[in-house]
Amino acid sequence: MFTSSLWITGSSRTGKTSLLTQEFCQWVRQQLSGQQKKSRQILPQQQLTPAVLVFAANNSNRRKLADRLSLAVDGTYPVICKTPVGFITDEVTLFWPLLFERLKLKAQFPLRLRPEAEQELATKLWRDRPEWDILVANTNEYRLVRQTLDLLQLAGTSGIPTEDIPTILEQGLPNLELDEAGKQENRLNEGLWQKMGQLLLDWRNWCLDRGLLTYGLIYELYWRYLLPDPTYQSHLIPRYQAIFADDVDDYPAIARDLFELLLDRGKFAVFTYNPDGKIRLGLNADPNYLEGLAVRCQIRELPSLNTGLISELDSTIAQLGNETWFPSFLPDSIQSIQTISRAELLRTTADIIIKAVKRGEIQPSEIALIAPGLDEIARYSLIEMLSAQGIAVEPLN
Repeated sequence: MFTSSLWITGSSRTGKTSLLTQEFCQWVRQQLSGQQKKSRQILPQQQLTPAVLVFAANNSNRRKLADRLSLAVDGTYPVICKTPVGFITDEVTLFWPLLFERLKLKAQFPLRLRPEAEQELATKLWRDRPEWDILVANTNEYRLVRQTLDLLQLAGTSGIPTEDIPTILEQGLPNLELDEAGKQENRLNEGLWQKMGQLLLDWRNWCLDRGLLTYGLIYELYWRYLLPDPTYQSHLIPRYQAIFADDVDDYPAIARDLFELLLDRGKFAVFTYNPDGKIRLGLNADPNYLEGLAVRCQIRELPSLNTGLISELDSTIAQLGNETWFPSFLPDSIQSIQTISRAELLRTTADIIIKAVKRGEIQPSEIALIAPGLDEIARYSLIEMLSAQGIAVEPLN
């Protein structure tokens, strides 16, 4: 019997997901064993239900994790794996009648808005506001709309009411000694925050009246109204007996609220966490807040890998990042490639990789080609050059 949830922490490639898979297999075996004892009283189609909640940080990992868990148990247990936003969206849609009743909404059926449609409709709505000309006087209209809408999403993922956004923006301004010009600009900014907050409230109400759902609204409806609702909890809690969540350092803060609720009801859970990850820090993810779940679990810390370039070059790479110009000298373990054009740089890089692989100095699976901001044409060119020489390439985001 599982009595304590598990918090698995470790850096990349230390086996966190493998350990989560092992725990899942053990949990499934226990469930199957328990079902066999009851098989005489329960019809075959009733013996097993998808009573486990599996989470992954993004869609790519979700598909891989679902396949991995299904193969690990030979298909004997249904695996439903979702991302946090996918799960929350499904719940808001499924329980819309409950929200419809609680919030006295006018639209009986919700309709999802894509970001492009959200941008267009919000712009049309806000252009009719008397203060709009003042807001866009010194900034790009498209950018202002996008940033304002993003505030609603950031607030929703972190469990902050829309009404509190202006206050938080004001508090975020540096408390500095200002001259008269600075004080006047500060007063203008304060008015800007209040106006942006009012625009968001107008936008939220306009959407809800029509049953239009954006990501920001979906998040807020879930944490603020649905998750605390006793009727919703009475449906949610019996549905899941366990949680298996991979890479929770990339989850929004409100995911912890969901996990806390299930843990409070005695559900078993396995979480994996990378303290050095935080890829989506500031982009809806709150790794520090999610880490607070560790105190409720048995902690298993995996040893860090001491192999590879990172253990040898970490201090050197950090030093290079602080240089204002490229240093004239480098350690022997770092080789510089300098060309006069990007096309030549791509060809030279590919040639070096191809020669090293053909000489047997390194395997393709041991190579990571890191190119921030690489566009689709350059990505395609690199893949084509390497693939033509029989070197498999897996593009990552």
